[in-house]
Formats: sequence, C-alpha cells, structure tokens
Amino acid sequence: MNAIDKAIQIVGGKSSLARAIGVTPQMVSQWTRAEKPKPIPVTRCVAIERATGGAVSRKDLRPNDWHLIWPEFEEAKNQDASDDAQPPVGTSSRKAKKK
Repeated sequence: MNAIDKAIQIVGGKSSLARAIGVTPQMVSQWTRAEKPKPIPVTRCVAIERATGGAVSRKDLRPNDWHLIWPEFEEAKNQDASDDAQPPVGTSSRKAKKK
C-alpha cells in the first residue's frame, strides 16, 4: 500500500481526507490514479501528516525529494545519528579523575 492510500484508509476515505486537509475529493482521487497520478503538492503533505497523526509522514508522501523540500529533517537525522555515536572500543566516554 502506498502512502496516500494508507492516509486515506487511516482517515476513513477519500472524502474524509479531503475535508481534513481542505481539498476536494476529486483532488485526492487525482493523487491515487493508477495511470499518471498527480504528485501530492508540498503544501498538502504536512496537512496529510497531521491528519494521520504522523502515521503517514511527508517523507512517505515525497520519498524522492523530501530532503530537498524539508532539509531540516535530514539535518535532524544526521544529528540523531551523531548523538548515538559510541566511543571507540577500549576508551571511556568519561575523563579519568586525577587523584
């Protein structure tokens, strides 16, 4: 199941999603067409993320270009990765106390 279909299911249908994000049901249908679906506009991705309580993220909706649109997510991901870094084996993250 792709991201927009998941959002539709979570919110309770195309009409419910459309109401929640302020577009017509026809617009939502255009995003779900089997042949040549319209891309989901950047301005609607955050609204869909909020309408689904974060279950469908803007990264899910724009997998090929989210990092260009919302670079702060890429920076946050890199920051999280550096926070998880462990000291090299055989060293301590604490400085030795002088006696």
